[in-house]
Amino acid sequence: MGYLSRNDLEKIATRVFNDYKHLPRFAGQRVDHVDPEILACGLCGLNIDHFHLSKDGLTLGMTAFREISVEVYDDNGQACFYDFDGRTLLVEKDLKDDPAQYGRYHFTVAHETAHQILADLHPTDRVIQNRIIYYRGRSPQYPIQDWGEWQADNLASALLLPTEVVLGALQRFELTGGIDILNRIYRPKEYERFCKAAEFLGASKQAMAIRLKRLGLLKKEYLQNPYALADVEKEDDE
Repeated sequence: MGYLSRNDLEKIATRVFNDYKHLPRFAGQRVDHVDPEILACGLCGLNIDHFHLSKDGLTLGMTAFREISVEVYDDNGQACFYDFDGRTLLVEKDLKDDPAQYGRYHFTVAHETAHQILADLHPTDRVIQNRIIYYRGRSPQYPIQDWGEWQADNLASALLLPTEVVLGALQRFELTGGIDILNRIYRPKEYERFCKAAEFLGASKQAMAIRLKRLGLLKKEYLQNPYALADVEKEDDE
């Protein structure tokens, strides 16, 4: 299987979003955000289930493309087996139960859905079809070691945050044209509007920032260290 480029993945996501908008449940409505559970279940015909997927809690999602049993954990930490049917997404139960993690939960569902979409595009690829996917939510490492995860991450981003809905949210929250600098200390008004746009779209701030960068709508962001901007300005003055 050849690897797909970001442009290829964007085209796939655009087709999927067009189908999503035309689901009967949205008839006569303007679709201004994507619900990943509706995307997975209502459009792609997948199922979503929730268990504790690892003892350390770091495995966020899991899926497989054939019938196979995998080890998961109950609320008491006891190991048990879950029988995959090839069309189910398993998501860490703690993500589902914690409202503060809703953005991460949504991206995880989109990520596992992306794996299923990509597998559907390559039904004869035995390497893909025999994989069990474990998603631990890490940022991609460079050079890229796992192109399957890179593709799923990029497709998930485009599925959860299609260009059309991102532009609509920026307009709704008075950020038309994008953001030059995202910084909660030195640009608090823009930052607050950015946070509201991310919440409206059901995305984490990190996922929203990454998507805006890829769309050329965010030049610089200081989510991790807002004071880094001051350090940069001091260096420029020296």
